[in-house]
This record gives sequence, C-alpha cells and structure tokens, in this order.
Amino acid sequence: MGVRAGIIGAYGDYEYVLRDIRRFKSLSNGSDVLTKALLGNYALLDRGRPLEDLRNSIFRTALSRNSRCPLCERAQVCALDHFLPKNDFPEYSILADNLIPVCERCNRLKGDECGRADGLLMFHAYFDEFPDIETVVAEIEVDNTVSIGYSLHRSDKIDNLTFGRIEKQYNILDLFDFYQMEAVAELTDQIDLYDETYASSGDSGLRSTLRALARGAERKGINHWKAALYRALSRNAEFCDGGYRKLLTSPMT
Repeated sequence: MGVRAGIIGAYGDYEYVLRDIRRFKSLSNGSDVLTKALLGNYALLDRGRPLEDLRNSIFRTALSRNSRCPLCERAQVCALDHFLPKNDFPEYSILADNLIPVCERCNRLKGDECGRADGLLMFHAYFDEFPDIETVVAEIEVDNTVSIGYSLHRSDKIDNLTFGRIEKQYNILDLFDFYQMEAVAELTDQIDLYDETYASSGDSGLRSTLRALARGAERKGINHWKAALYRALSRNAEFCDGGYRKLLTSPMT
C-alpha cells in the first residue's frame, strides 16, 4: 500500500517536478527492486496487454495536429517519448501526461535527456507553450547559390530560463540542420510558383506571395520553421528580384 500511495502522490506532484526538477528525487531512489518493478509496468501498454487502450488513446491525441511530431513539427509520430525519462523517474513510466507521441528521430535524439544538473527541461507538449515572439530566424544568402541557415534570436521579452530551454531543445534535437534540409526541399518544390509569380508580377508580386505564405505558416506558430523561412525570403530583395532563379542552376546549401 505504501508504494501505491507513493505513486499516486508522485502523479499529483508531476507538474511541480516539471517546474523545479532539481528539488525532486525519484520515488524509487536507491531501490533497484522498485525501479525494476516500476519499469516493468511500461510493457503493459503493448498490444494485447491490459493498458493497450491507454497507448492507443495517447496516439489518438496526435491526430489533432495531423500526427506531426510536437518536437520537430515535421515528421510523423511513431513512438512514445517519456518526457521525464523512465530510467530516472520510473514512477512515471505509464503516466499519460509523461508519454508524448513523437517521431523516431526526435525520440532517438532526446534519449534520456533530463536536465537535472542545470534544471533546464525541454518544452513539454502538454504543459508548455513556445513563446509567441519571433525567436526562430531563417537566414538567406543569394550569391552563386541560395544558402539557408537557421538561428535563434534573443528577445528582451524572453527571460533567461525560457531562452535557455529553447537553446537546449534546438541543440539536442539538432533542429538547425534539420530545418535547413527541410527548407531546401520546400524551396525546390515551390520553384514553379516563384517563376510564374515573378514573370507576371515582378519582384513586388513575388514578395507579396512570400508574405502570404509566411502568414499561412504562422497559423502553426510564429516560430514554425516554414514561417521563419518565408518571412526571410520576403525580406530578401535579391531573392525576390530574380535571385530565386539560382535555385534552378546551382545546388542549395
């Protein structure tokens, strides 16, 4: 009964643990037997096991965002990530709030990242919201080719703790390089649109189209990688004034 009560209490403390990870120790701290028993609960989520319906219901929540991974906002979900790693906090191994549907790539890169040393946790898909301030910035250079890069812009409106969490998430998930590759594919797919728009309306027409694409992408969040890309393209005079054609003749980087 003591263990059961402890787990129920830990469930009630979950949000407090998220807010100050350094203050809390696992219920099973120092007990290999209890750790093994709690970790064994996760297998109950497998197909044909007692908690299969719980697993299925968690994956159904991903349908509200078109099954896109909440960490990278791009790939399809296919795995359950323990936001607080089950090896560190086995009492949360089957807590629905701690199980986030994510893609294979993000699940692998995140691993057992927990932030116990510095207290910095990544953003929780259920309990945290990314700041609604332009923070993710795409950088466009038009020379012999079109170069794309991503970085973070620090706003005075974002406190040090929040910005530290943003940096941590982008670095652990290698999102700068990931979004750069996605942006290359996006521009390649849209080249006919740019060419047709420029031919009929010139640079002002292309700039207007890019702004419209940015506004559409911002419905997913001002810091969505695609919103940042189209904002940067619309602000790049060289790209809008025919530089986009270098997408046709040179490989992008």
